[in-house]
Amino acid sequence: MSEIPYVIFTVFSQTAVGALIAVLIADFLAKGNEDAQFFETGAWVPVPVAVIGMIAMLSHEARPLQAMMTMNTNLATSWLSREVLALTSFVILAVIYTVLWLFEPSYGSLKWFPVIPKITEKFMALRKPVGILGALAGLGYLGVSARSYMMLGMPAWNQPSTVLYFLVTSLLVGVTAVAAVLSVKYLVKKKEAGKPFTSFLWATVGIVLVMVVVLGVALYSNITMVPLAGTEAARSAQDAAREDMLAGEHAPFLWLRVVIGIGLVLVCLAALAVALVKNSIAKASFMVMLVFACAFIGEILGRIVFFGANVPLGEVIPCVLSSL
Repeated sequence: MSEIPYVIFTVFSQTAVGALIAVLIADFLAKGNEDAQFFETGAWVPVPVAVIGMIAMLSHEARPLQAMMTMNTNLATSWLSREVLALTSFVILAVIYTVLWLFEPSYGSLKWFPVIPKITEKFMALRKPVGILGALAGLGYLGVSARSYMMLGMPAWNQPSTVLYFLVTSLLVGVTAVAAVLSVKYLVKKKEAGKPFTSFLWATVGIVLVMVVVLGVALYSNITMVPLAGTEAARSAQDAAREDMLAGEHAPFLWLRVVIGIGLVLVCLAALAVALVKNSIAKASFMVMLVFACAFIGEILGRIVFFGANVPLGEVIPCVLSSL
């Protein structure tokens, strides 16, 4: 599939934003060094995930470095250039935030590294502010990225559902990715987790529930193509995209997304909430991993539909003109 690089780029770069937000939530929940040491493992998630997304983006370009330089020279006119700048800004802040976690001199997993921990110690008070800036930059990137796809020539993309889809991928997959990593750590070393981890899992439940509702709204909006396009040609393109999604080549991907990305996520989420109520953190940790797996698979399937079922305006204009 020619859209696979775009699927990987968008899903992974958006997941990185949600992962950073999750680590920031954990940062505020940590009550001391012991809690922070447990949460520190989650700080390994955002940057590598973002890098995977960027590699996928560049792999689709014949001359990746030249492409990036060209994109950054068209900021005044190109949303694609703004997307690259927004992503770059987010990644820079995410790297700084990650460094302040991993090289923390008391509990950072890279505290043994020479020189750097001593330098980061002087800036530890800035970690949360940097995390907040990174989260804001990430949310800005989501908005700019969505806008770059909402083109008049792509009527099925030029919908509010595009923004919602990108937000859902970020928070649904990103937050559960960090929660899953921390859950694996808990299952391996149960004594390292405390009450803040339970609070983090409850926060994950709330975020996932809200995002599943938003996803349902986005799917309804996308399938019904609300609001409808303003021209007959654009409406024809929307109809063709909808037919592909519901009964065409990409219909299996759409319905699998509904079953896995919504249905199974809700089932696992309910089991997670029950486990938390019973204070069974081991079972809750296992269910978090299942929620993440279902959410990730669902978003990959959804993004395949997003790119594959889209019908450009240029494909339907000849048919519309011939019918006049």
